[in-house]
Amino acid sequence: MPGFEFVRALHAPAGFACGVLALAMLAAGAAPANAATATLNGGTVTLTEGESATFPIGGGDSGPANLSAQCEISDVSGSASITFDGEYYVPLSEPAVGDVITLSRGDTRSYQLAGVVDSKGQDAYVAFRFGGAAAAMCFPGMDCGGAEGKSGSVTVSCRNAS
Repeated sequence: MPGFEFVRALHAPAGFACGVLALAMLAAGAAPANAATATLNGGTVTLTEGESATFPIGGGDSGPANLSAQCEISDVSGSASITFDGEYYVPLSEPAVGDVITLSRGDTRSYQLAGVVDSKGQDAYVAFRFGGAAAAMCFPGMDCGGAEGKSGSVTVSCRNAS
């Protein structure tokens, strides 16, 4: 299309500049400078398969609020898949909402949660759901007796960062 290249050339610098600015803000962990501080209602929860540890977040009712928290997953006795979830929480650090964290016996994972909460009066939270573990792949003729079994439980601890 003859005019397409011209239109694309006109939009490229503005789009590129916006993209660079957005990446710079994310890299710096930037959130709105005038944002309030959100607080996480932390604790320690031991989960079995199918259970969730949900940590409510206060703040963000009247606009964006910065959240800074620490979470740790530990006491894994076998293989485990944990899905990270959040409502009205926009992560600026790992894990992202929907990420699946795969753990093996003895693993401990720590996360520094940094993000923005904008709940507008709704219930905001972050959560970790213990979905069990994927079945070990075993092909005919393989010795699968040594495959690691599912973890019976995992412990999730979260608190506000100091």
